[in-house]
Amino acid sequence: MKSRGSRIGLVALDQWMGGIVYTHNLLRALSQLPAAERPHITLFCRNHTKLFEEVAPLADRVVVFQSWLDKAFAGTRLETPARYAQAAISGPLLHESTPELAKAAHRERVQAVFPVSTPYARRLPCPIGWIPDLQHRTLPQLASRLRRAILDNRFASMLRDPQRHVVVSSHYGLKDALRAYGKPRATTHVLSFVTVPVPSWFCDPTPTTAKYQVPAQFIIICNQFWIHKDHLTAFRAIAKLKQQGVKVHLVCTGPTWDNRDSGHFPRVQAEIKNLGIEQQVQILGTIPRLDQVALIRASQAVLQPSRFEGWSTVIEDARALGKPVIASDFPVHLEQAAPGSCFFRTGDPDDCARAIARFLQAGQTSAGSPSLHETRVIEFARTFLRIVEAAISPARPAVSEEVLAS
Repeated sequence: MKSRGSRIGLVALDQWMGGIVYTHNLLRALSQLPAAERPHITLFCRNHTKLFEEVAPLADRVVVFQSWLDKAFAGTRLETPARYAQAAISGPLLHESTPELAKAAHRERVQAVFPVSTPYARRLPCPIGWIPDLQHRTLPQLASRLRRAILDNRFASMLRDPQRHVVVSSHYGLKDALRAYGKPRATTHVLSFVTVPVPSWFCDPTPTTAKYQVPAQFIIICNQFWIHKDHLTAFRAIAKLKQQGVKVHLVCTGPTWDNRDSGHFPRVQAEIKNLGIEQQVQILGTIPRLDQVALIRASQAVLQPSRFEGWSTVIEDARALGKPVIASDFPVHLEQAAPGSCFFRTGDPDDCARAIARFLQAGQTSAGSPSLHETRVIEFARTFLRIVEAAISPARPAVSEEVLAS
């Protein structure tokens, strides 16, 4: 990608599917800017460069940075704990959680690095902080006491630093951070990501529906089987509709392992059996991204029952593909306000069943405008560049605009 303007380092998020998709979308959005606006992008990858092969050509440079711990534990279950261990040691000692990244950033002469979710980043050139969400405070039962303490220390320290710029994904997330940590000294920004579709997403989905043997009419959930994604509310709603004589087929994609509770998915399977809806729930597990997109396009609607999201990827996917959304009324879902959305009370199977029934009665098959979505993609990219320019500029506001507005 030929580029000009600011030299930005993007750190590839490789530890969870939402992070991988976030990195893809940001690179794609920046690549769609007019040539005169495009920054020089260096993509910094830690281990899993294959996860970003599809978007790597959109960056000017791809650089791998690794510590000896990264090399020793790459691809194992100890990979993430090893990263935490390195940060815990090098952060206080060197004031830098990822010294290898700092060295690589200086070699590449980048002016700013994003996202950097640690207060120990003194050696990085203009580290722009990122708070993806505060799930550990809203749903503390899903995180260990140590994990909650680490995240609170990390996020509070970033927000207390008057030299930092910190990005959150939603206005709800910003208010959440203000409630948790008080008025920040850092400059805060809201950057809500947008799914950026590619032409291959709009091929005929029929071969994919045949591949997975899904029926002509179905609703889809595209979430990991994590506790807070709340598949059970959706399944109980499907069972209630069955009792009312309304048969709904539900297709589920996403990993079936919750590392916080290995017994969660077996309990979900048992509940499906107890509800008597085994023939109506089709769990596909992890499938290729293109297949997932094709199934979304072939579906009647996307169902998002989650109890918590930083900014829902699947809602953005549905919006990009022009599909209606049936979602829990979690504040972030309401803030996303995808065209054709209908909402139900979070965690309420009866209200979820009513929302699905209302949707089916309405017969809606599409939502949103492709041209309007293209405008959102460009605005996403330009908002990100404005944040970067504010961060690298010597003149910066003393108080965050969002704080003044709130």
